[in-house]
Order: sequence, then structure tokens, then C-alpha cells
Amino acid sequence: MDTACIDLEGVLIPELWPMLANATGIEELSLTTREVPNYRALMERRLHLLRQSNLRLVDVQHHIRAADLEPGAVEFLQALEQRCEVLLVSDAFSQMVEPITTRIRVRNTLLCHTFSIDGDGFIDRCLYAARQGKEDVVKQLQSKGRKVLAVGDAFNDLQMLRSADRGYLFRPSATTRLAAPNLPVIENYSQIEEAWGHSEPVKWQ
Repeated sequence: MDTACIDLEGVLIPELWPMLANATGIEELSLTTREVPNYRALMERRLHLLRQSNLRLVDVQHHIRAADLEPGAVEFLQALEQRCEVLLVSDAFSQMVEPITTRIRVRNTLLCHTFSIDGDGFIDRCLYAARQGKEDVVKQLQSKGRKVLAVGDAFNDLQMLRSADRGYLFRPSATTRLAAPNLPVIENYSQIEEAWGHSEPVKWQ
């Protein structure tokens, strides 16, 4: 395998919007792409809720500052880095995740979106990466002859996982699992490493 495309939220770090919902008491912010497949519609609603609640970017950053990497995430990425290029392919936004990803301490590339901030410090719109979906990253790599391992947990990861040479659903919700019954489901990082170590395609029950 030449490149590993790893989702961020729900795989390496906690889901940040549910964390923000808990901190602010805005229950609707807890919805993620595990429950709402239309990501852009979900983000429009989130930004509306933030402005309605008078929450600026600095407030969002303050509330999620306590977020940390999942146990074992750093070791998992370090093991991957010994074998291939590692890309963090995320539908998160750089202003929210970079303070957390700087703690990863491995060489990696973060491919995600950014926020546009207005003069009052509110997030006014989303500046999306130039791709139709995460699967575009996989297809571009494959067009260069590279083999791709992909790991994700939600609806917005499914096409990336299906496009990859090996794709794994990481601790998916029941809804996501039902939407992709043919994708292998894993519960921890060691299962990925064990499966990857096979010379033949892994047979999943």
C-alpha cells in the first residue's frame, strides 16, 4: 500500500460538533454526517445556529480546546507512517482541527475545508476543498498508480472507502453500517494493522 487516507473526526479525534453541542447546550449541533448524509445542508444549519446563539469562531475554538486524540491514535499513525504516505482526509475545517492535529507528531498532510470569517468574527460561510467528495482524493492517487488504504466512520466516507483498494468502516453508527453492508467494519486500530498485514485480500464475515 502506498498511501493511507484516514478520516479525522470519529476515527482519530472525537466528533467536535457533538462536543460543541454539549458545551453550549445547543442540542441540534450534536447531529453529524452519521445521522445527516447531506453535509453541506448540515453545515449551513450549524452556521445558522452559531450566529443565532451569538457564537463567534473564538467561542467555538474555546469550547473545543479540550478535545484530544483518541487513545492509540498517535501510535497507529506512526505505524502507518513507517509503511506509506499518510493523508488526513477530512470534511472538518482547518480553524477547528489544526490545534488538535499539531499534537499528532507524525509527518502527514491535512486535506480539509476552511471557514470564511466576517469582520465581527462570525463564521459566515464554508470554503470547501476543490473536490466532489473524499473519493476524489483516492481516485487521483490511483490514477498515479498508487494503492490506497482508507479508513472512515460516516456517510461522507463511504464513497472514499468503496473507491480505495482497501476500505474500512471504523466504529460506525448502526445507520451508517446499514447503508454500507458490504464494507468491513473494524472496532480498533490493531484490526486495521492486522488486516493490512495479510498478503491476500482479507475475508470478512
